Amino acid sequence: MRQTLAVALALLAPAVSCRVTPQASPVPVQGAREAVQTLSGDWTGRYWSQETGRHGIIRFALPEQADTGYGEVEITFSPSLHLLRATADTDEIAQPKPSTTIDIRVVRVENDRVQGTIAPYWDPDCDCRARTVFEGKLSGNRITGSFSTRRESADRRTLAGKWQAERSALER
Repeated sequence: MRQTLAVALALLAPAVSCRVTPQASPVPVQGAREAVQTLSGDWTGRYWSQETGRHGIIRFALPEQADTGYGEVEITFSPSLHLLRATADTDEIAQPKPSTTIDIRVVRVENDRVQGTIAPYWDPDCDCRARTVFEGKLSGNRITGSFSTRRESADRRTLAGKWQAERSALER
């Protein structure tokens, strides 16, 4: 019995390590109770923007029967990508990872629609503050959607991209 338990724990360790970091701030999930419960579980995904060259990772966790989860977005900024690519060919020494992690601030769910915001952050591409909103469509264990980022700079340009996330196979 002990050996079976040890094997089970060893197999679950990688799945547990993929969860949202404990430092992520609480994310209130708004909506009807039944709609909120459709988001329960551990979600991981990615986002990308051809417009900016940015890409990154999305992590979100909502415990069963809860209305507060934890979520974060790991952002890789485009100038950092260019620098990394330029030095990758000439320098084989490990490069620092050009990204930052930003908390998801609020999530709203109604029927199969998911909307939310991430915390405002400093965008090194424009040397200004930026705000991002996202929306998506929930279908089973997958959400696909789009996002837009408004830069608080002189041109106040809005940038767009796409995202998707999947619920962990261990859920539901």
